[in-house]
Amino acid sequence: MHWYIKNQKFVMTTKVLEVALFPIPNMVTFPGAEVPLHIFEPRYRTMVEESVQNKRMVAVCHTKKQISAAKAEQSITDVLSNNQATYSPKDVFCAGYCSISDKTVDGRIYLTIKMLHRVRLGQEIQTLPYRIANCTIMKDKIADSAVLGEYQSKIVSSICQLIRQRAPAEVAKFDTDNWLSLDPSEFSFSVFQVLRFEPELMQTMLEMTDPEARLKLISKTLSLR
Repeated sequence: MHWYIKNQKFVMTTKVLEVALFPIPNMVTFPGAEVPLHIFEPRYRTMVEESVQNKRMVAVCHTKKQISAAKAEQSITDVLSNNQATYSPKDVFCAGYCSISDKTVDGRIYLTIKMLHRVRLGQEIQTLPYRIANCTIMKDKIADSAVLGEYQSKIVSSICQLIRQRAPAEVAKFDTDNWLSLDPSEFSFSVFQVLRFEPELMQTMLEMTDPEARLKLISKTLSLR
């Protein structure tokens, strides 16, 4: 957010980012995540290459349910438009810059996106061949680490228990002190480096702006496993 003076009053503005949208059903990412992707569809290869060239962020977006059914005898433009409608992105997702690691002789791209910001979808400024939209950064409310430390401890304990059950040899590698040193917002996003829930539940957690509410829901979900 930024402040400027207008008629002797301070006015708050929200920074707007131009973001290319890559809709992937059931894919929910969080700030800080490093997301590896293999891009083979031509329009999204173009999206990646143009985004790198123009230093534009790319977002990976969980999608809404299908809202436009396929039809016979469509032009290529209609087919692409219909596909865009079918895979309409959720309103909140994460975005970051692409780092290309490899390109194959047939044009496929291997890359990683480091998710820098959680953003909210705004006005679409391009639809074809891929979407670009203006998005605004979403910040969490300020949280008290001393108050929420109890929830973080419970979650770390639950994660350790899950690791013991599934991969006992990995428990010693899990640095509990480092995890507990994170502030509540960063902690509540970082746990998804080791946890996966149902996509709609993770989307709900992503959209929360209260770290306490997010931590409570993570803790409750883990207790039901």
